[in-house]
Amino acid sequence: MTAFIQTWRGASAIIWWIIASPFQNIHLLMKAKDEDHAQAMLQVRSERLMARARLKVALVGNPPPEDRGYVFCYNETSLADVIAFSAIMWRYIDRAAAAEVFMRIPFARAVGKKAGIEVVERGNRAKTDIVLNRMVAALQSGLSVAWGGEGRLSGFDGVGRFKVGASLIAIRSGKSIIPVCFNGGHKAMPVRSLRAIPRTISLRFGDPIPVVGLTEDDARALTDRVQAAVAALYALD
Repeated sequence: MTAFIQTWRGASAIIWWIIASPFQNIHLLMKAKDEDHAQAMLQVRSERLMARARLKVALVGNPPPEDRGYVFCYNETSLADVIAFSAIMWRYIDRAAAAEVFMRIPFARAVGKKAGIEVVERGNRAKTDIVLNRMVAALQSGLSVAWGGEGRLSGFDGVGRFKVGASLIAIRSGKSIIPVCFNGGHKAMPVRSLRAIPRTISLRFGDPIPVVGLTEDDARALTDRVQAAVAALYALD
């Protein structure tokens, strides 16, 4: 009976998200006054979706530095981590990136543009490089940005191999990377399952990793260092 309830809860949350999102997107486009307001509305939407799935997200340990101008590089194990990200990370960042698959919902691209979310098209290096440089420009103007390390949902209880995107952004802008770890999403909403198991997803921030003196030739080594830092945070839970 418990498994049935968890499956019903997860399925209903996902169905609600798919059906309601186009209408919520229209509402946001009509009501959001500016970028900050749009981000706040996205945060509220994600909080409601988490409540529907009986999930929570909580900061564990120390918050990141209060000043802006950092590259936040994070992991994602499942859809639950994606929702948790939107429910909490807008407090710390000004720009984010999202996979093209999440922009297939009607009006999602327009919402992303209004909220400062860049679309990353998998396999399109030319367009991805344009997005990377937009992130660099945002950092150089004093903003903070977030970039997924794995570039996709890892689908397992752990940290997958990180791609070099966040490192290239950091090196080109000269800004430090802050490792960010989400833990609990895989157990809450496993990939390829409709179950939603009540759980609190933990969020941990690591210490900033400087990039002074690094070139793009060092991007892979820097990425491995960030991945190791996130994996170390993951192992704390």
